[in-house]
Amino acid sequence: MTREDIIKELGKHTDTVLSFPNRGPWGDSRYRGNCSGWIPAYFINKYNAASVAEVFAGSGTTYDVCMDMGVSYTGLDLNPNPPRPGIISMDIMDDSIELPDGFYSADMVFLHPPYPSINDIRYANSMWKDTDGTRMSRDIQEMPWEEGMRCVNHAVLRAYNAMPTGAYEVCLVGEIRSKGQYRSMMQNLAIPGILHQTFIKLQHNTVSGSRTYSGRSDYALTGHEMIAVIKKPSGYELAYVMPKKYSMDIRDCTMATWKDVVMSIARNTKGEITTEVLYNAIEGHKKTQTNANWKAKIRQTLQYLEKAGLINRTSLGRYALVAA
Repeated sequence: MTREDIIKELGKHTDTVLSFPNRGPWGDSRYRGNCSGWIPAYFINKYNAASVAEVFAGSGTTYDVCMDMGVSYTGLDLNPNPPRPGIISMDIMDDSIELPDGFYSADMVFLHPPYPSINDIRYANSMWKDTDGTRMSRDIQEMPWEEGMRCVNHAVLRAYNAMPTGAYEVCLVGEIRSKGQYRSMMQNLAIPGILHQTFIKLQHNTVSGSRTYSGRSDYALTGHEMIAVIKKPSGYELAYVMPKKYSMDIRDCTMATWKDVVMSIARNTKGEITTEVLYNAIEGHKKTQTNANWKAKIRQTLQYLEKAGLINRTSLGRYALVAA
């Protein structure tokens, strides 16, 4: 396909929702999880990139696109035998290995990482052969969610470190439902530099799109992926947002109000709610440490909740939740 043909097709897309039902003539459609070549082509054209670097090069889709668009390309992948001559076999997590020179002059870096903890997609010893027997353990696809996202973010930061000022880093990531849990890679993605813009990529002809969730009417099939475009504003600064998970007992949370805490205890109490049950449930927690009269505060909160119709008093010091 000529560059002119590609640019003509891309001209049809004018907003942040990208939909390409035809993946194009690039890469290998049998390679699980790879994206349409129109995605890297769109951003190459959008940002007028003359040189592209890629982490997680996969089947060579972006390499093929760059060849058709006349763009310089450097890629790397964990695969010991990459399918294209422009792809170097390398573990991005090994910081003792320097990134290829092309990363230091790239106008755009493209990353479409493996999606950790998806059980029905395999790369090592499936899409490619683990010839030395050590690479499966380093395959992000095989990692638990937390470890896999740590590695994805490490790759994002390493690529960003090498980029010249003004370059763009384009990260295509998924929304994952696995083993009954929904996880967003976008929500957990490290954003170095400036978040320039986000895009939604609609999915087409996916295996997951044909699934059904028996008995779960609250689930919807995932029909999209997310794209974060990051721009590097300066040569020295490394400023990034790294999502962090916080977990605490609501009774130890300074942001939680007395109404929040009392209702939480009431909802988690089996049977009748008494003031003694509430006292025992909260005593010793941080919520009591800033109020010497915390027992009186609980009684006051119970009166408020009764007036609000959230609980009923059944007898002196005894209450029951109002059925929803």
